[in-house]
Amino acid sequence: MAFTEPEAKVLGALSNLDPARTLTARQICRATGLAETSVHRALLRLLRTGLVMGTLQGPARWRPTNRGRVAIARPVYREYVGA
Repeated sequence: MAFTEPEAKVLGALSNLDPARTLTARQICRATGLAETSVHRALLRLLRTGLVMGTLQGPARWRPTNRGRVAIARPVYREYVGA
């Protein structure tokens, strides 16, 4: 699956976390410089494809799945990880 730039930025920001940590959408906006609508769209698509998971309590907190970490680690997305 090829990622859009916002999806790659969101997944890259989440993949930098310790596996036990999570981020809210607002924190992801600050980390990526993306608008909130772009972050929400990216999270929804990543959630539907099983690459991120969120908490059920509000505000939702997000983390990558193992599959998401593997996907963003591909060389083509190197610039989005560790940024």
